[in-house]
Amino acid sequence: MSRNKILTAILFIIGILFLYNRIFSSENVSGFLDEMREKEIKSSITGKYINHNNHNIPFLVYGNKDSIIIYKDWWDQIFIGDSIIKPKGSVEIRIKNSNRFEKFNYEDKFGLE
Repeated sequence: MSRNKILTAILFIIGILFLYNRIFSSENVSGFLDEMREKEIKSSITGKYINHNNHNIPFLVYGNKDSIIIYKDWWDQIFIGDSIIKPKGSVEIRIKNSNRFEKFNYEDKFGLE
């Protein structure tokens, strides 16, 4: 293998590692959780959609077209018409209707205590 190919491969690997670190860094996780703590929600779910242009991220739409990111494994447990409650300062959303009550915690998804 020529020296240029080795150098190109090393630079490519370094670039991939850099991008991975930027996308999945603990700062991004911390920033997301901080943003979630600031939200207060007391509303009903008016829609659900998956943003195919942004890594297929699932969203819940509530109230007057506000939205919140959820995890894919929560998708089938939340329905249009359910009530959504998220107290300010918390990273837990509560979903309820007349038949059930569910709690979903964003920190659990990140493995944080």
